[in-house]
Amino acid sequence: MKKILTLMAILLLGTFALSGCVRSHSFFYDYDELTQNLIRAEIVYMESDVIFFDTHWYVDVVSTDYEIIKELTDEETAKLIYALSNMRFTYRTFLVPVSVSNVFRMQGYVIKLYYEPNLELPYGGNPFILLAQTGDYRYGLSRFGQARAGRVATNEDWNALISEFHSN
Repeated sequence: MKKILTLMAILLLGTFALSGCVRSHSFFYDYDELTQNLIRAEIVYMESDVIFFDTHWYVDVVSTDYEIIKELTDEETAKLIYALSNMRFTYRTFLVPVSVSNVFRMQGYVIKLYYEPNLELPYGGNPFILLAQTGDYRYGLSRFGQARAGRVATNEDWNALISEFHSN
């Protein structure tokens, strides 16, 4: 009986200790950063679950992974960027290093932002960014640069944003 109580106490203390190892943070996209050198925006749809980051290998999202649903006008793009910069995303960081792989996926409606290439940056800059409810994929960015890409918006916020611009 004493061993069982000791084991339960250890498990309880371990649970409390490990539950404090993950921190949640808020993230907001910067309006000026998103609009700088922006050419156009589109709403795209990913039928299947696309992995856009895995800590153990480089993942590249290609145009065959999604279908273009709508190209936004300049006015719609400006409103969309403003709405995105006011939407709260959250992400988690671990206080204790873990050996478990972080895998970030996107599916459903995604916003694709096209930018003018910047040849001074690696890979010609970021010709496009895919912004999903579950994170963002930046073309040509190494897997280490994508480590905090798994930012998540609430279903309510994301669905309201997409329905506002997809239905017009």
